[in-house]
Amino acid sequence: MARPRTPLSSYGTISTVEVAPGKWRARTRYRFESGKLRQVERFAPSEAKAVAALKRALVGIQESTSVEVKRETRIRDLGERFLVEKAGRAPRTLETYERSVRRVIVPKVGDLAVSEATPEKLQRLLTQIQAEHGPGEAKKARAVLSGMMGLAARSDAIRTNPVRELAPIEAKATGATAVPLDAMPPLLEAVCGDERLRQMDMPDLIVFLAGTGARISEAIDLDWSDVEIVAPAGIPTIGALVTIRKSKTTAGERRIIAPASVGSALARRERRDGPVFPTPFLKRRDRRNTSNEWQAARERLQLGNYTFHSFRKYVATALDKAGLSAREIAEYLGHANPSLTQDVYMSKTVGGSRAADALDSMLAREG
Repeated sequence: MARPRTPLSSYGTISTVEVAPGKWRARTRYRFESGKLRQVERFAPSEAKAVAALKRALVGIQESTSVEVKRETRIRDLGERFLVEKAGRAPRTLETYERSVRRVIVPKVGDLAVSEATPEKLQRLLTQIQAEHGPGEAKKARAVLSGMMGLAARSDAIRTNPVRELAPIEAKATGATAVPLDAMPPLLEAVCGDERLRQMDMPDLIVFLAGTGARISEAIDLDWSDVEIVAPAGIPTIGALVTIRKSKTTAGERRIIAPASVGSALARRERRDGPVFPTPFLKRRDRRNTSNEWQAARERLQLGNYTFHSFRKYVATALDKAGLSAREIAEYLGHANPSLTQDVYMSKTVGGSRAADALDSMLAREG
């Protein structure tokens, strides 16, 4: 006998699971008025709180879907309807939408009627958001507004989506901010002492980036076959020889001597075949997920707006202050250098110890 279909505007059985220590997920499938079933989930520190949060969200969905979108519908109500439509998206994506709707858009134009949201008003809104929160937040708001007004257009509340008439959001790229030299030791101390990062097996990855200036893509692609731990009795100031094979550019393929602090971190790890810095499940890391985890960590620990590329800039600054030449720095970081085109393979397979010694002295300083 076939299972009976979930009635419209209702949901099925709620399932719960502890996805991480102190983090519970409650999940169910909700059937919208269109007949589509979509997964809805919420997270909380306990099972009961996760279920309660999910039920509140489901009540909001039921209330929102019962309201038609008309010309006089307020932007705040349209925003909630938009969030209902996106309820089945990934949790982080949904959080981004909720922040943009409830904290950025609604406080400024929430009381406007849909029919009053003209291109001129929305352009002024985005200009204000860019001035107050930066171009990144303005781009997110534009995308969310486009989805909201698209919903209104599909409901015949307006003829066309006004966001299509808005000027593109442009901003000059500023690049990553380098970690100051005296800020690195306390930053690494905070990273190594954070329980969440230890659970994700990330402190050694951060130490590696800070000590080598490697790109995050190079680090997560690094295999144990690319690493040679140097015996302390041989060269006490050198910890490891690392071969970067998978790089952004051909010039980036190189063999470097890592600082002793990096070598010690690598030596402490369980050596095995496969990636040097895998996930806790021993799989190769995904760059986006790893970046998201680092962003959450630096916000939690209040470390500053330092991306993975900030460590690369830090290494360049540290080596420059230590007196290394531009060529030596370029070789260590794997930068392309036109003057070395004829000799690129030779220069990229030889690692001098000056860079490693300089970085060790910088990393060991007290902030």
